[in-house]
Amino acid sequence: MHQQRRVRAGVAVFAGGLLLASAGCRAQVGGATADPLPSAGATSPAVASPASAGSTATPEAASGGAGTGGVGSLTISITSPVTIAGHVNTAVSCQDGGRRYIESATGAISGATVTQSVRVATYQGPGSYPALVTVSVLAADSQRYAVDAVPATVQITQTGGSVDFSAATAAGRSLTGSIIWSCSS
Repeated sequence: MHQQRRVRAGVAVFAGGLLLASAGCRAQVGGATADPLPSAGATSPAVASPASAGSTATPEAASGGAGTGGVGSLTISITSPVTIAGHVNTAVSCQDGGRRYIESATGAISGATVTQSVRVATYQGPGSYPALVTVSVLAADSQRYAVDAVPATVQITQTGGSVDFSAATAAGRSLTGSIIWSCSS
């Protein structure tokens, strides 16, 4: 029988090789010109927790973790075209099954909302994988920036994971940052 649990994650962000951990879950947001969000029909990639290697079942929720911010949290560092850095406790869904890993979460930090997901198609347990990453930022000044299904390398652990990304938005601006998640339990 298929089981599914909501997962929360803690995330620490890596920017330029430096781990940024936020104290007190504070963030800063700076403005720039807005980019359109992906079309309504677009799908978002995601990342999930480990499952049995031979499983072909529907993705199942992963066990919780105690990442940088604890179970069910994100640590976010967006460095371009706006600056957003901080930690947020939020539901982080992590699922795996049929060699797929899917993670997704949304967090609000100092008036900005970051929605992100990661999808791994060849998942076989904790490790480093090529993935597709989708990130959407609604800045405090209502400017939107988004990238959809961007190739990136993710690190997945038993309890969460991390990803660094940099890609051009539809308006040609570079959306760059890092996200660390800890799956909800």
